[in-house]
Amino acid sequence: MSFFLGKQSLRELVGVHPYLAFAVMEAIKISKQDFMVLDGLRTQKEQEKLVARGVSKTNNSYHLYGLAVDLVAYVDGKPSWEEKYYTAIAEAMQSVIKRHNLPIEWGYDKWGWDLPHWQITHDPVSGADMRKLYDARGFIGTATV
Repeated sequence: MSFFLGKQSLRELVGVHPYLAFAVMEAIKISKQDFMVLDGLRTQKEQEKLVARGVSKTNNSYHLYGLAVDLVAYVDGKPSWEEKYYTAIAEAMQSVIKRHNLPIEWGYDKWGWDLPHWQITHDPVSGADMRKLYDARGFIGTATV
């Protein structure tokens, strides 16, 4: 079975770094588990609300820079956070990441939690922290990404 991203997911990819958006769009084509993009680029106010609710642990999220997405399993017509669905999503994302040598990491691998979270942390050429190459206007660095 082949899946595709719906309108809401595509809207969430607006403002997301092209490498990450590309990985998500390729992964949905090969994933054995349907998923949606629950969150992409966030405002500072949105981030602060998530921290206040305990959903996020930082006010300096990669989401603020368009460098992160939350991919949530879509099961029986609704989002699911059940861990059993995330292996297939991770396999699809990791396949795309490996095939295209993309600097993307999974929150679950990094912290042992945060199953939906995927982020670009560094520039593949310079190694610079990607957040330092971005500001409220978007990409401002000189790296070739």
